[in-house]
Amino acid sequence: MAVLSVGVFGAIGHGAAQPLVTVFFGDIINILGQEKDNMMEEISKMCVLMAVFGGVAIVCAAFQFMCFKYFGERMQKRMRVAYLDSVLHKDVGWFDMRQVASLPSQITGDIDNIAEAFSEKVSSSIMAVSCFMSGYILAFNAGWMLALVLLSILVLMALGLKFTGGAVREIRMKTQSWYAEAAATVEECLYSMRTVVAFGGEFRELAKFEAAIKEVQKNGVSNGLKGGIGLAWISTVLFAGYALAFGFGGWMRDNDIQNPTTGEVWQPGSIMTCFFCILIGAINLQNIAPGFKAMQGAKMSGGRFFGILETQSAIECSGSDGRKSLETIDHFELRNVHFYYPARPLIKVLDGICLSFKKGQKVAVVGESGSGKSTVMALLERFYDPQDGQVLIDGVDVRDYSVSTLRKAIGYVGQEPVLFATSIRENIMSGYPSATEKDLQQVCSEAQLTFVDSLPNKLDTFVGSGGSQFSGGQKQRIAIARALIKNASFLFLDEATSALDNASEKMIQDTLDHVSHARAGGLGIVSIAHRLSTVQNSDVIFVLSKGKVAEQGTHASLMDANGLYHALATAQQMSKSEHQKKEASQKAYSGDVTPQSQEGKDVATVGGATVRNSALEDVHEQEQERQKELLKTYKVPMRRLLTFCRPEWLYWIPALFGSAVDGCSMPVISFILTKAIVAFFLPKEQMMAKIQETCWIFLGIALANLIFVTGQHWAFAVLGEAMTARIRVAILKALFRQEMGFHDDPQNTPAMSARALEVYALRVTTFNRTFGVEVGALSCVACGLGLAFGYCWQMALVMLGSIPILMGALMLQRKTEEGSNKKENELLMLSQQIITDSVQNARTVHACGCEAELVQLYSGMLNSALKGLPKRAILGGCFFGFAAGIRFFVMSGGFYYGAVLINEGQTTFEAMLVAFMGVIFAGVGAGRCATMLGDGAKAKLAAHGIFSLIDRQSAIDGLEPSGSIPVLPTRYDAGRIEFENVQFHYPFRPQVKVLKGMSFTVSSGMSVGLVGPSGGGKSTVMALLQRFYDPMQGTVFIGSGRTPLKDVNIRWWRSQLGFVGQEPVLFNTSVRANVLYGLTDGETVSDEHLERCKKMANLSFLDENGGKGLDTEVGPRGAQLSGGQKQRVAICRALVRDPPLLLLDEATSALDTQSERVVQASLEAARAGRTCFAIAHRLSTISNCDIILVVGDGVVIEKGTHQELVALQGVYHKLQQQSH
Repeated sequence: MAVLSVGVFGAIGHGAAQPLVTVFFGDIINILGQEKDNMMEEISKMCVLMAVFGGVAIVCAAFQFMCFKYFGERMQKRMRVAYLDSVLHKDVGWFDMRQVASLPSQITGDIDNIAEAFSEKVSSSIMAVSCFMSGYILAFNAGWMLALVLLSILVLMALGLKFTGGAVREIRMKTQSWYAEAAATVEECLYSMRTVVAFGGEFRELAKFEAAIKEVQKNGVSNGLKGGIGLAWISTVLFAGYALAFGFGGWMRDNDIQNPTTGEVWQPGSIMTCFFCILIGAINLQNIAPGFKAMQGAKMSGGRFFGILETQSAIECSGSDGRKSLETIDHFELRNVHFYYPARPLIKVLDGICLSFKKGQKVAVVGESGSGKSTVMALLERFYDPQDGQVLIDGVDVRDYSVSTLRKAIGYVGQEPVLFATSIRENIMSGYPSATEKDLQQVCSEAQLTFVDSLPNKLDTFVGSGGSQFSGGQKQRIAIARALIKNASFLFLDEATSALDNASEKMIQDTLDHVSHARAGGLGIVSIAHRLSTVQNSDVIFVLSKGKVAEQGTHASLMDANGLYHALATAQQMSKSEHQKKEASQKAYSGDVTPQSQEGKDVATVGGATVRNSALEDVHEQEQERQKELLKTYKVPMRRLLTFCRPEWLYWIPALFGSAVDGCSMPVISFILTKAIVAFFLPKEQMMAKIQETCWIFLGIALANLIFVTGQHWAFAVLGEAMTARIRVAILKALFRQEMGFHDDPQNTPAMSARALEVYALRVTTFNRTFGVEVGALSCVACGLGLAFGYCWQMALVMLGSIPILMGALMLQRKTEEGSNKKENELLMLSQQIITDSVQNARTVHACGCEAELVQLYSGMLNSALKGLPKRAILGGCFFGFAAGIRFFVMSGGFYYGAVLINEGQTTFEAMLVAFMGVIFAGVGAGRCATMLGDGAKAKLAAHGIFSLIDRQSAIDGLEPSGSIPVLPTRYDAGRIEFENVQFHYPFRPQVKVLKGMSFTVSSGMSVGLVGPSGGGKSTVMALLQRFYDPMQGTVFIGSGRTPLKDVNIRWWRSQLGFVGQEPVLFNTSVRANVLYGLTDGETVSDEHLERCKKMANLSFLDENGGKGLDTEVGPRGAQLSGGQKQRVAICRALVRDPPLLLLDEATSALDTQSERVVQASLEAARAGRTCFAIAHRLSTISNCDIILVVGDGVVIEKGTHQELVALQGVYHKLQQQSH
């Protein structure tokens, strides 16, 4: 606070010094106009005094800048950390009720608004208020009668500011809400890029984004128009004030009215002092406005900020938690629990459920999809509290325990594993930051992370956004290791091994059993499972149905009961091959098929080290050097940039003409002002006529300014908003055009792309105004210098030397006021990824209990940005102070030289004053125009980024494909697939070859099963079939004509595919919109076909319990549905397309046995006549395929039918044995 206090006093002193210049100005006018005998002596004293006050202004301004800079940056850092910390400690239900996709941009925007207001904006406002008040005090001291009359200027200006300020705030609120909608659309599709591309939804997403951006554009134009009216009104009132001041002052002087302050007739100097004090005060009134506007924005953002900080979560606790600490858990119980999700209060999920289990037990929760299994786990983790009933720990209500210690006692692995955009090591350690290296190595071994050994940077390998650089099985093993490192009392597994092959699953299951018995007191394991074979050796199995426990017991007792569990188990057994026999659960496994990862998607590293602050700083230093080189060498293609607003070219006419009129206004005003000043020294009979003439000219200039400046700002708003909107659409279109390898790059994470989309377009519009600024500055300088040299070339020539000084000072002041540097912005952009990953994966963050670690990592990045802050603040303060005080010295020297010229008879008072005022006003006008420019360096870098992206040649252009559409005998002939010696590595890890000469041929209409160890290349085959990538060597052929896939029109080809992944991605809209997502533009399907697909995908749950059917909202990223329900919606989406080629990547892994049986039967019926590729770890789901390809180490190891491969007694046979 001491720093802030010094800054406030500095701003007050800086502001108070400004109107003091007018006091000196008035006294000098009196001395020069009356041409006294001791003129030079009096002028010398006044000029020295003026220079002294200039020194005081420099010191005050320097302290103002350095203190507010230091205070603002420190406050901003603390607020950012507090905001993230508070959001991360909100309940899961809080996230369910919000647009999670837009939360990261809202957090960043709110902090930016607050920081902007409480740094240079508030200091400028304090300075302006001080200047305003001291100006009016000095004006009333010089002559209260004239000052009172001139107060009307303030009233008119305030009315105008109130009107325009309210209008601009309203428009800004609308613009922010519309862009928030656009940002949510962008972030959702960027995070779901593979799904958008696979279903050809690029143009649909572009249309949604463009519609939202059009609303932003419309509100932006209104904002610009009303802002222009406000600025024009202020200038108009000021110019009209000249007429009022000189008219009333002339009338008082003409009528010999005495000045109450001096007791003498009004002198020209007193009139000038009074007028200019009022003028400076009034001018600074408009400088108060930006600060108050920023404060209004900060007030709204602060309301959200403090609202979030002050909102007390019922469950989470960010501060000291007064609830009981929990070291270990011995017993869990759900007693008569009733529950519905906050976002869906009409649908009861749990209906009086009762169950209990103890530490050391192996517990399974099974049942149909949507029966409440995941909800039970969510309540045990205390993501939610039940509406009725109790969750008990050791007989005590869970609400009585500290939630952080509760989750430390629980390890959690979800069915959709979430990793953060950092290294493998830091992802695992986030579960228990104080773990030792020995602990880390142990859990890596237990979770079978053998694939890490083949990576160049081992555990320090970067996992990518959301773990995008790894396969589903690899991500799941990392998540299991993260849970194991906690050394918890219980381990919760929500389909945690669904993405693993059978061998890996058995190894991990055996490991978990071993860990459970080996650890002191045992480890309780609670599993949600659809594969009943994985839970047969559980100590207790709870069978859920419609939110209740229908049955419970051991596997044997439940089978004997011949109830629901027996039906589920029988259904699963019936779905297996007739050659398989039901066997008891095995605890050991034999065989030589080791699930080693050979695939390993590209894993980009940052400098070959863990992604820590030091590594990030090295990267940023390199980036700074690159940007410096770009600023030196890159030339912005202005003609090309202006094509983005070509349809609006007619608006350039009022824009540039208004700029010219605005530029000329200041020199013309100075000329008329000089004539008015000189008129005061004329005889009475001439004085009033001359003053009346100048007053009418002032009013004419005011009216012209109102019309043309308003038109100028409106036209530039139209041009700027049009350019911004089209550039944003062009950027998003360019992002959609890029191949998948581009999005795999850690430099192109969804958060960074979204941030660039928001910022780049705004920055390049700086170039739009450049033309207006140049026209305004040129007309201002030409007009001012023309008048100056025409009246007194000596004075004009000397004062001309001050122009570079004044211009340089103004530009320096603007630069230091901005106070931002590249390193800060780059680090903030990268730290944005932490916010995005954390907020969008709140459940994982809560389950891991790593809120503090994420906040600490974020805080560390911000601390890196603050390095050297005191030095930057002091240096900036010196520059700012110099810029603020130099005008005192320039005016002091100018007046002294003018007095010398008059004293030596080389010029007259009028000629000297015209020359002096002409040059000064030309410099001020040109400087004012220059301050309207944005940051040219940022704009230049933004332009380079935009055109580099737009011009980047995509290896696989999905928007404007160049390939042809092959002529096929039938549409299903597209399903003939041939891989010929295909070799492939992911773009960012060329040293690890994934496919090593894979070859196979599949005839159209065949069903193909892809099996093999995790990481063997199965998912890569799917990616190549969707043409996310092209092979490095070899060829993929389609159709009986063996057309190379790379020669085929990619949009046509992808329309022939239906894809269902193991981690289904749904969009935040209705089920209907999601299942129709795969249709091409203009394509429709009949209600009968839609209903048939709905039935095939077993979507009957949509109509249960008063559901809305296909109009059910799925929530952000499908959060309102369970994993199995999401997978069924994704299957329906694929079936609606009726594709010739169906790709199923563990498409039923998240389904319960009954649902799987129904959906599997539907899929088998649906694949009749079409080609179907299915990746499966449950071999029973692909045993009746026409051909099974056993993939390992990047090649096809074996191929044949199920019977043929079993008879071969090879790899498939061993996998088959391990699946029991």
